[in-house]
Amino acid sequence: MTGGRILVVDDNRDMANGIAMLLGEADMAVQVAYSAKSALGLMETEVFQLVLSDIRMPRTSGVDLLKNIRSRWPLTKVVLLTAYGSIDSAVDAMKSGASDYLTKPFDNDTLVEVVRRNLAAAAASAGFDSAVVGDVTAAIAANDLLPGLKCALEVLLRATGADDGEIFLCEPEGSDSLLSAWAGSDGDALSERVRFPMGVGYPGIVAAAGTPLWPQGGLGDDPRYLRRTVVDAGIRSFVAVPLPGARRALGSIHLMSRRDDLPVPSVCALLERAADPISNAVRAGLGALRQSVDRTCGSHSLDDPTGQPLRAILELMRQVAGARSGTLALIDPRSGRPDRVVSTGATSLICSHIEAGAWGECPSITAAHGLVADPGRRQWPEYCRRGLPRRAASPCCLPLAVDGDLYGLVVLDFGREGTDHATGHLVPLLTMAQQVAIRLRAHRTGLVVAADSHDNAIVVEDHVVPPLELRCLGPFAVSRGGQPISAEAFTRSKALLLLKLLALKAGAPVNRDVLIERLWPEAQPHLGANRLHGVVHDLRAGIEPRGPEREWQYVRNRDDLYYLNMTAPIDIDVSRFRRLVAQGLASSSDDDGESIACLQQAVELYRGDLFEDDPVAEWCEAEREELKACLTSALDRLAQLYLGQARTEEALECFRRATRSQPFRDDVLLARMRLLVSCGRSSEALAAYTDHRRLLQDELDAEPSASLRALHGQLLRSLREHVRT
Repeated sequence: MTGGRILVVDDNRDMANGIAMLLGEADMAVQVAYSAKSALGLMETEVFQLVLSDIRMPRTSGVDLLKNIRSRWPLTKVVLLTAYGSIDSAVDAMKSGASDYLTKPFDNDTLVEVVRRNLAAAAASAGFDSAVVGDVTAAIAANDLLPGLKCALEVLLRATGADDGEIFLCEPEGSDSLLSAWAGSDGDALSERVRFPMGVGYPGIVAAAGTPLWPQGGLGDDPRYLRRTVVDAGIRSFVAVPLPGARRALGSIHLMSRRDDLPVPSVCALLERAADPISNAVRAGLGALRQSVDRTCGSHSLDDPTGQPLRAILELMRQVAGARSGTLALIDPRSGRPDRVVSTGATSLICSHIEAGAWGECPSITAAHGLVADPGRRQWPEYCRRGLPRRAASPCCLPLAVDGDLYGLVVLDFGREGTDHATGHLVPLLTMAQQVAIRLRAHRTGLVVAADSHDNAIVVEDHVVPPLELRCLGPFAVSRGGQPISAEAFTRSKALLLLKLLALKAGAPVNRDVLIERLWPEAQPHLGANRLHGVVHDLRAGIEPRGPEREWQYVRNRDDLYYLNMTAPIDIDVSRFRRLVAQGLASSSDDDGESIACLQQAVELYRGDLFEDDPVAEWCEAEREELKACLTSALDRLAQLYLGQARTEEALECFRRATRSQPFRDDVLLARMRLLVSCGRSSEALAAYTDHRRLLQDELDAEPSASLRALHGQLLRSLREHVRT
């Protein structure tokens, strides 16, 4: 038998017995209880390493059972199962200390894997260290996120005898790790530097690599450690462990000691076990903040002209931060200036640079970092000193950004006294700001307005955000109702690949055998058919509307043919891109404002190459190259239209982007060089030719076309004649 006893709890007897049978066939020791009361009775007399419990049960729910187990048997792992998975129940479960969370129907192999992983973790937690992990879990569960993290660090300091502990969390939109909680006697030294880019310093290195770091010898001998005040404080030993996340580390946890004899390997093993409940608490805490934003928004649009929803959101963020006052401004995407501004105080806190639309150098907006400034204007970045109003004493600036798109800015002020925990609040506040941006993106219609040659407004496409949105240009992303659906929402790894295959077909049916060959090229037909059935079911569970359906809305099949239902409210950016390019290229009039508007929207929609997050995928290489060519044609045509309106710089930018997209297109480079020459910028034309020639030689061992060589020779002759004269 596999080590460890398992208790399965479900009021559905068939489900409980089925799970027990499945785990029994995997050589595991299993018992069954059909209610929470029966489960607690069994646990009074027997020891279980793992409990698998349904959430929705009469009288006592699975979450209530979890809380009872955590208080009485803190070392027992608990995995919750539900057919009604929701953010609310997931957040509640993780806050209460659940080890894992699965949504029915789940894949049998996935269930067995989760059980084995949790049994292994339970076995590794035996002894003194396991009691510490139980204390860490209890400390986090008893507090809100940031106080809970501090309490967890204090538990670890007492258990290990370390002098200091700290937790760094990664920004939701940016890439930096921020100091979010700390404990010990050297807080001033730790606060010397509170932000580390990915891969820089110990926090950035651990977050980027996702592996522990415990250097040998003193910190002063390691150039990677960048806080000299900590070294000067006498810290000698250091252990850093990543906080595991679904796709990347959520951050890292560190313990430090002045002792050279700190048992670093055992401390590292302890931190790795403690990292799981801490990560669960972080996900739950940040998820709860996202929920608070959604609840505050309700069904109201944040673009409401009354500004009331914006005021409610601003007040919520002010209360969470503990700030004195605040201002929220939405940015007009066309002018780059504040479009709508609300404040909790008497006047606005938005700086003069933002009001003028000159936010390109804003340290808060840049890379979606956010900014906390202590009292004392002399210590602020110069941009802030010159721009923020005099009434701002201790500002915290938060960009409303998602996927690189800026929707607005929130400025909170902590007053002249400031706050000791402003940096700790930054990641939670940035998470709330990102959720506000998601809501803004979901509520806005996406109306595109462009000017024709006579400065008349032209409505190109009134694109309302649909319930299901697939973004294939750039990294693949799925959203439902404006809310992103993460890869973790699918239990089958092939579900997203299947969705990609169907999305490229844009409603055209694909034969079952073709899908099986693409997904499992080595599988036998009958095995592939069974796997495809499971993957389709998993995909539908992730993207289809909840509730009883008479007919699937998005993913449909007719006998052996599978397809996306394009009559449903669904948007696929590849399809819209192709449609807009076709509309823009259809007109032959060089001053056609509608063609310009269509092509502008198309090139803005092209955020990256097809499935950019999977650049080596050979199965879509033909479509990827075809879309690149389509983009180049659109940019070439748009450049010609801009030239017809004497918009030279915009035309040159189109040619530059077309060259980046397809660097071996001689005709595009030729048009770009000729335009540069006509503008008197022959040196730039020569430099572009030199770069193109070098690329051809390095990549293809070829020479530029005869037309390019002729133009190059003409430019050189003109240059020589100019030198002579």
